Amino acid sequence: MTRTRLILVLSLGLNLVVLGAVLGHAWRGGFDRGPPPLSWGLRALSPEARAQVMPRLRENLQETRAQRRALRQAGEAVEAAVGREPFDRPGLLEALADLRGATNAYQQQMHERAIEVLAELSPEDRRAVAALLLRPGPHRHGTPGPGGRPPGPPSGFEGRDKNVR
Repeated sequence: MTRTRLILVLSLGLNLVVLGAVLGHAWRGGFDRGPPPLSWGLRALSPEARAQVMPRLRENLQETRAQRRALRQAGEAVEAAVGREPFDRPGLLEALADLRGATNAYQQQMHERAIEVLAELSPEDRRAVAALLLRPGPHRHGTPGPGGRPPGPPSGFEGRDKNVR
């Protein structure tokens, strides 16, 4: 076998392995399969109340994913601008402005989702969710679980994808 042919066969094999891994991950529901944003704030609710509002969070999941993707890309652009040589002050300023815009758009969307969910809850449930959402400190998402880790997502969302930010 010639050297060129060997390289082509190895390249094809590597490409097939990567394609298989990507397709397998997608087939298992891999990409963006984490819980909907704000779902952790529903831990304070009864299972019945949670079941009532969880569909509302799932309704706009694609839009939310697009916003999260835009936020991640804006952050990556800031990282790239910071590392650029020679230092590009106007480029960094523009990247930071884009990051602010993406952050504000995502935050506005989360506020709108929170309002939609809160509107469906009783006053007692709204107060319970607000107490959890507004809790200050590093363990705002709940009290630490075993080993000092914050608790996981609400039941039904155990398969979080760490690649989604």
